[in-house]
Amino acid sequence: MQMRISFHSHCAMGNPCLSSYLIFFFTVHVSTLEPVNFQVIGPDHPIMVSAGEDALLPCHLSPKMNAQKMEVRWYRSQFSEPVHLYQDEKDQAEQQIPNYQGRTELLKDGIVNGSVVLRIRSITPSDHGQFICFFKSSSFYAEAILELKVAGLGSTPRIAVDSYQSGGIHMVCESAGWYPEPQAQWRDLSGQHLPSLTEKITPHDNGLFEAQISIIVTETSSQDLSCSVRNSHLNPGKESVVYIADPFFLRGYPFKVAMYILLVVVGLLISTASYFFWKQHKAKEAHAAEREAHAAERGKLVADLEKLQVKLVNLEDELKWRKTQIYGEVKVTLDPDTAHRRLKLSEDQKTVTLESKHQDLPDKPERFDEVFCVLGSDGFISGKIYWEVERLGTIWAIGVARESVRRKGEIKFTPEEGIWGIEKSRSHYLLLATPESPLPLSETPKKIRIYVDYEKGEVIFFNPDNADLITCLTASFNGQRIFPFFWVCSHLTLTT
Repeated sequence: MQMRISFHSHCAMGNPCLSSYLIFFFTVHVSTLEPVNFQVIGPDHPIMVSAGEDALLPCHLSPKMNAQKMEVRWYRSQFSEPVHLYQDEKDQAEQQIPNYQGRTELLKDGIVNGSVVLRIRSITPSDHGQFICFFKSSSFYAEAILELKVAGLGSTPRIAVDSYQSGGIHMVCESAGWYPEPQAQWRDLSGQHLPSLTEKITPHDNGLFEAQISIIVTETSSQDLSCSVRNSHLNPGKESVVYIADPFFLRGYPFKVAMYILLVVVGLLISTASYFFWKQHKAKEAHAAEREAHAAERGKLVADLEKLQVKLVNLEDELKWRKTQIYGEVKVTLDPDTAHRRLKLSEDQKTVTLESKHQDLPDKPERFDEVFCVLGSDGFISGKIYWEVERLGTIWAIGVARESVRRKGEIKFTPEEGIWGIEKSRSHYLLLATPESPLPLSETPKKIRIYVDYEKGEVIFFNPDNADLITCLTASFNGQRIFPFFWVCSHLTLTT
């Protein structure tokens, strides 16, 4: 706005009252002029944040001006549903939509220059998308659009032998905790893509995805292969490599082994039968009565042997069960100082559940920071003890670990790492060894009892419901204190 003021100099000089009035009018009128218009500026590129971390969304006014008395509103699709609202020189937390209550903070260090930053804590996949930064003064308003991209870096792919079929070894690769939807591929060590037998991407309730692919490896195909998982937001993703030695392929052709054994058995049976019939023919008349007696005695011996075998099996099971009765039960609780930040413990520290986001916990030296693990609160350095685990989820590993087991970075669940136990991956059970080996079970246990004889270095896994021995491991504790060990990808509970 321009204002032109003109008057004759002799009037102003000759009339002091008129001159004072004009000066007063000019001063008051200029002070009521509207402030200049402004623009709201945000980042010119999408903001990338990992799931579970905090996001910082900046925006500022151009030209710079004091925004302390302005309204600053952050919203997504509906103006009336603020993610965060600053009004009347204070934050209006009661007007936030429920999904963001307690999760946002407006950083106002630069507000006198028209610059603010919105902090959103514990980002989840539902936060992915556009946010609008809105400024309003008494006479003008403007806004800017920001794009937030959420990325979830999942677990290191786990490769397991599923079965032997179609003339080869059926391998399965699994990885969970990805966002957005990932891609999984098999490759040989030269980087050549290998076609998968099956591919499955599964969304979970927390918005994250799990990838599972399988392949059949034969003697004629590449025996060195890798499984890589990545998505459009994260490169290079994660990768695991496996090498299958030649001896495994003999097991990969069970029909050949069975055929060789069958031929040998048939040859022995034919030789034995020929000899038997020749002897029978030679002595048929002279030893008819003796032959009948021998046959009856042989039949009796066979029946007695079968009964003895049944008794021995029952006795072996009974001895295994009675052997465990000398162990003392311990009340195990979970140690919150060792639990990964995504593992939530119950108040009685008996139940652990995998959450979709990290908890605000201190990064202590004893806390696992990469794998979803937790140890028992109390360690043991002698004696014969046992404890039970129940309400097991779909993916887990349980056993014991030395006190010196690594807590930082990716670790392998092997005796070399100081861990002895068993693992379940959906419907498959594995023995944690080098390499991992399948663990066949007659039925799925509802609970598992773990016995430890420290002096003998034995770790025994039992199904207490049917008294079946699951497996027995020989451990080397090296005089260290040992702790109950748990890897949890859903949930499990210690019995009380």
